[in-house]
Amino acid sequence: MPECRNCLRLGVGCPGFSPQSEFISRKEMQKSADDIFRAAGVEKRRVGSCEECRSSKHRCTKTRPSCRRCILRHLPCVYPSKPDKQQERESSTQPASSVASSTAAAAGLTSTASVQSLDVGQWTNPALLHAFGVNIESLCTDTLPKDHGLRLRLVNAFFDRSHHLRCISFVHPPSFMQSLESATIAEDYGEPLLYAMCALGARHIYFDATLALDGPDRESLPSIVPGQAWAERARKEILGEMHAPTVQNLMAGALLCEYGLREDQHALVFILLAFLHRAIRLLSLDMPRPLPDHCTVAQMMQREVENRIVWACFVIDGLAANGVEKNMCWKDNVPNIPLPCSDDCFNTSQLSLIPHYLSQIEDSAMHTVIADLDLAALLVVVVRLRTKVMQLIRVAAPKMRVWETSSEFVRIIDQLMALYNNLPERYYLTDASLYMLKDKGMLGAVFALHLFIHAVIFDLTRISLAGFSFPLAPAFKHAPSEFLTHCQSLCRFHASRVSDIIRTGMSFSPKAFDDLFCPDAAVESTKVQIIYAATVDRSPQTLQVTRDNIITNLNFLLGIHDRGKEAPTQFIRGIIPLCHLFGFRDIAERYQETLGLSIPIDPAEVTGSPDVHHLSALASFRRGRLQLSEAQSGSGGKTISSGKDTKSPLIQASQSIFYDEPIDKGSGNDLASSLPLLRPSYPPFEVAPELMSQSLIQRNPLQVMPSASVMAQNGALFQPSVDDYIKTADEMSTFLTWGMLEMPQWINFSDQMPPG
Repeated sequence: MPECRNCLRLGVGCPGFSPQSEFISRKEMQKSADDIFRAAGVEKRRVGSCEECRSSKHRCTKTRPSCRRCILRHLPCVYPSKPDKQQERESSTQPASSVASSTAAAAGLTSTASVQSLDVGQWTNPALLHAFGVNIESLCTDTLPKDHGLRLRLVNAFFDRSHHLRCISFVHPPSFMQSLESATIAEDYGEPLLYAMCALGARHIYFDATLALDGPDRESLPSIVPGQAWAERARKEILGEMHAPTVQNLMAGALLCEYGLREDQHALVFILLAFLHRAIRLLSLDMPRPLPDHCTVAQMMQREVENRIVWACFVIDGLAANGVEKNMCWKDNVPNIPLPCSDDCFNTSQLSLIPHYLSQIEDSAMHTVIADLDLAALLVVVVRLRTKVMQLIRVAAPKMRVWETSSEFVRIIDQLMALYNNLPERYYLTDASLYMLKDKGMLGAVFALHLFIHAVIFDLTRISLAGFSFPLAPAFKHAPSEFLTHCQSLCRFHASRVSDIIRTGMSFSPKAFDDLFCPDAAVESTKVQIIYAATVDRSPQTLQVTRDNIITNLNFLLGIHDRGKEAPTQFIRGIIPLCHLFGFRDIAERYQETLGLSIPIDPAEVTGSPDVHHLSALASFRRGRLQLSEAQSGSGGKTISSGKDTKSPLIQASQSIFYDEPIDKGSGNDLASSLPLLRPSYPPFEVAPELMSQSLIQRNPLQVMPSASVMAQNGALFQPSVDDYIKTADEMSTFLTWGMLEMPQWINFSDQMPPG
C-alpha cells in the first residue's frame, strides 16, 4: 500500500509507507508531519512546546520567552506561531502534486545539491560514466540516493572493503540487511551509522573507478570525493548528541575515525577517539558484565556487538597513538572483556563457548591460543604488541640487558614469533586462500595482518642497525655479537617479507591494500633494507634482492591513488635521499629523471624528534597537530609532510600497478616496466632456519660493485666500504631518527663518497 487514505484525501505525500522512509531524519519526518497537520487544518493541536523540544521529542517547560531545556543547552528557543489566514488560504489552494513534492523534498526522498556545487558537464564524459557505472552526482548530495539498488551497492561496498579492517566488524550483517530491506534502519541502527557506512562505500566505489581512467579523464574529475557530505552529516548528528551517547552512535563514531584517517582529518580523529573512550566508560562497555542465566540469543549478540565496538576503538586508538602514552586513551591497561568471537559464529548468531581474553594471552597462552583466534582477535593481539614495541624502544635504558631471556625485549620477540609461526592456515597468502579471502571481503584485512606482524618485528629489531638511534638503541653496545647479528638478520628478513607481500598483492588485486597501514609498512621496510644492505651485508645476492625490493616498494607507493594527489610524492621523500647516500643512486636518479618525477629532497623522518614523542612526520598525531596549526594560522593547507614544500606535483603512473601477467624485464629501459611481479613461492609463516644461526658476513673494506653514476677513477668503478656507510649512518642518525628541519650540511648529492 503506497499511501494511506487520509493522505490521499488531503493531497499530501505520505511518508509512512515509502521504502525510503528509513533514511528520513527526525527533523525531516517532523516537517513532513507538520505539512500533513497543516493540510488537515489541525496544526493548533500541537502548539505548546517550543520547536527544539518538539523536534527532539523532549518534555518542554513551555516557559516564555525560553524554556528551561533551551536555556541550559544554549539553544534558540522558538515557539510556533499560528499562521495567518492568508497563508492558510494559499496553502489550502496549493495543488496536491506541489504539496506532495515539497513534502518529499523535506523528507529527504529526493537528491539535493551538495554545498560543494559541481560544474555542469563535469560528469558527462562517457568514459567516466562507463568507469563508474553510476551517476556520481547522486553520490555527492547531502542525502542518500533515492535508488534502492544504489543504496544496496553502497552498503555492499562497505561490507566488502571496510567491514573487516581494523576490527570495525561490529555491524551484524544479517540483521543489518534485514533492517535495510524492511525500511527500519533509522530505528534499529540510527541514521549516523548508515550515513557513515555509505560514505565509506562511496569512497571505495569512486577510487576503484578511477583506476580505469587515463590521465586526462582522471585530471578532469572534480575535487569533491563522493560521500563527504554524508560523513559530515553523520559527524554533526553524533556530536550533537554526545551528551547522551548510544551504542549506535559509538558504531558510527568508529566508522568516522576510519573515514577521517582516509581523508587526512587527523585532528578530528584524535578528538573523536577521546569521545569514544569516555562514552565507552560511561556505558561500562569495557568492564565485565555477566549475562543473565537464561539470556536470549538477541542479548548474547548485543553483548558481542558491544565487545566488538570496544575492541575497534582500542585498535584505532593504539594505531593512532603509536605507543605515545600521552596520546593513548587506554594507556597500559586493556579492556577486561572477551576478544571478538569468530565471524562464522557472529554471522550465525552462535557465540563461542570458550571466550579468550587479551590479558591471559599476553601472560602465558600466546603459543597455544593463536591458532584458535579469528581475524578480528588476531588484529587486536598484533596491534597490542605493536604498542608495546613502540613504548619499549622509547625507553632510555642503556644498561638494559636486552639479550637476556628474561628481558622485555626478548619476551616481545618470543611473542611475535609465536604469533608468526602459529597463524591459522586460512590466513596464509597462498593461491588457494587468496580468492576465498577476496570473496569473503577479508582480503585487505588479511594482507594488513601480515604487514602488521612483519612491521612490528622489524620496528623492534631495527635499533640494532646503524643510524636508528632510538632511546633503547645504546643497550646494544654491550650485547653479544651473536645476538646483535641475529637481531639484524631478523630485522632484514621481515623487512624483505613486506616487499614479498606487496609483490603478491600487486599481482592479485588492488583490494589487497585497502588498509591505511600498507604504505607506512612499505616506507619503513624500504629504509630498513637500504641501511642493512649498506652497513651489514653487501654481498651481491643481498644487494640484488634489496634492489628489486626497493623498486617494488617505490612502484607500489607511486601507484597509491586514494590518499590524495600529493600522497605518492610525500611517501617516497624519505627514501630517495637514502638511495642517493647508501649505494642505490641509480634507482634514485632513474625515478627522478628517467620517469620524469620531480621529487624534492625533503627531510623526511623515521621517528621524529623528542618534543613530539619521536613520531614520524607521517604519524597521525603530528599530522593532526600540523593541520590544526595551519587552520589557526588561516593557511588551511592540507599536507602530510613537515617540510615547507607542500605543493608537490601529482605523481601519475603511466599505467596501473596491478598487472594480470608478469612483465618481461628485458622489454625496455623503463624502470617501471622492470618491476619483478612474479608471485613468491615461500611458506607464508616459516622462519628461515638459517636466521637462528646466521653469522655476520665478513666485511670487505672495499667492494667493487657495478652501479650507475658511481664515481669513476682511473677507469675503475669504486663503491664506498661498509665501514664508510656505517659512519655515514651514525653521523646522519639525527636525520634517520629524530628528524631535522634541514638536511645535514655535509650531504652533497653530487658527491658520490660519504664523509670519512
